[in-house]
Order: sequence, then C-alpha cells, then structure tokens
Amino acid sequence: MFNSLKTTPDIIRATRFVVLLTLLLGTGLMVWYYYNPCGQVIYLSLFYIISMLFLNSYFGIRLLQLLFTEPEYRQPVAGAIVLLLTNIPVGYFYIQLGLQIYQRSSPV
Repeated sequence: MFNSLKTTPDIIRATRFVVLLTLLLGTGLMVWYYYNPCGQVIYLSLFYIISMLFLNSYFGIRLLQLLFTEPEYRQPVAGAIVLLLTNIPVGYFYIQLGLQIYQRSSPV
C-alpha cells in the first residue's frame, strides 16, 4: 500500500482518508464499549490506539518531508498536516476516557 503512494496528491488523499478512518473507528469503538461494556473492547482499543499512532506518525513525517521538498504543493500539504493534527486532541480524549473506564471496570 505504501509503495503506491508516490505522488504528493496521492499522499494527501491517503492522509485525509486515514484521518477520517481513525476518527470513525475510534468513535465506533467508544460507542461499542458504551453499549457493550466488556473488557475485551478495551484491549482491542489499546491495539487500535497503538496501531493508529504509528500510522498517523508515518503520514505526519511524510507530510513534513513534502512540505519542505515540494514548494508547489505547500498549501495542500499544510492543510493535510493541520487535519492530521486534529487527531491529537481527539485521540487524547479517547485515551483518557478509555483509562477512566478501565479503572472503573471489574477484572475480566
């Protein structure tokens, strides 16, 4: 998948897709736990958080690289970076909420 991301517009489009996917999956996991409070959802959420951290970091580093090497795409790349940075407070909120839920839950 990453090998097919050779052009700057492809990377920007993939970044937007990852941001949307991250937001939807994170919200889905939290809603799933709200309606089905079992411990396995917390462990799945932990795996999700770690994997999305690496995926978002990859695209963040790639976009920073493009910001300095592709001057004609500077505006769209900067917009994609801002969009990617919006995941940080959302992810932080989900982590804090997940830790609070995990502390209150009974052992499985």
